[in-house]
Amino acid sequence: MTSSYYPIHEKAGFDADAYAEKIERALRAGDKVKGPYLRRYGKELDAALDKKFSGDAELLILALMKTPLAYDLEQLENAMKGMGTDENTLIEIICSRTPDQLKAITAHYNKDPKHAKCPLEKAIAGDTSGEFKDLLVALVGGSKDGGHSTNDVQAKDDAIRLYADGKAKLKGGAGSHFLHILATQNMYQLRKVFAEFEKLSGTSIETAIKKEFSGDLEKAYLTIVGATVNKQKFFAEQLHASMKGFGTRENDLVRVIVARSEVDLNLIREEFLHADFNKGKKTLEDTIKGDTSGVFRDTLLAICAGNQ
Repeated sequence: MTSSYYPIHEKAGFDADAYAEKIERALRAGDKVKGPYLRRYGKELDAALDKKFSGDAELLILALMKTPLAYDLEQLENAMKGMGTDENTLIEIICSRTPDQLKAITAHYNKDPKHAKCPLEKAIAGDTSGEFKDLLVALVGGSKDGGHSTNDVQAKDDAIRLYADGKAKLKGGAGSHFLHILATQNMYQLRKVFAEFEKLSGTSIETAIKKEFSGDLEKAYLTIVGATVNKQKFFAEQLHASMKGFGTRENDLVRVIVARSEVDLNLIREEFLHADFNKGKKTLEDTIKGDTSGVFRDTLLAICAGNQ
């Protein structure tokens, strides 16, 4: 079954052996073609592609050859590799993925032998600090409710707690209501909490977060809110941020395009077109054309166009 939400669909009657012979037409076939390619040519497909492409194009092509889970795992590993930490990548993945996706990420990360001495929670704790650390560790530890049930009374009580924290000029802390509520409630309950908070305070939860927090913790809480209220709008804003100003944050651009290409990229494109930041009402494709070039640009545009 196909969907209008995303541009990349599973191809009916897919013949992996035939695609292995015509690799240039199979760059989006992912893991399906790796086995046949190895059997036919005696070499790994990723290694062959690595030799064929370079730079941004290589980054994108290799991302397309991975499953969404494998790609998230690679991105998290790279974000914590070596000196320094890529907090933006940690925030986007950990604070925007569903509870089921986070459980899969944590389980696969921890069962990898190379992480035997340093599971995901420990790795994150070693690269971050304070309430930001506590929030990320709680999320990868499975704190988030993945259900659909809501409770109006609880939503009002939680809104009061959040408002009280703000009135007390909260500056963070592991016991804060912001951390407990945003890290544990399911998205449907959180929407009710946010609505009750706005009724009570006369301001949005986003405004309160910007007032009370700063830095990576602020970004993390805003990511949870954005992914909860309108995930497609959130990712449209991520795409805009990756291409605004001088230079392009290629890894951020690739991560969103690839991760959402089989989920909701068409909806994200609509949000991008009508977003407040898009004064000129440029399409995502036109923006990509203006910020990228060559094979990298062409492949991004091919993903947006889809395979239907």
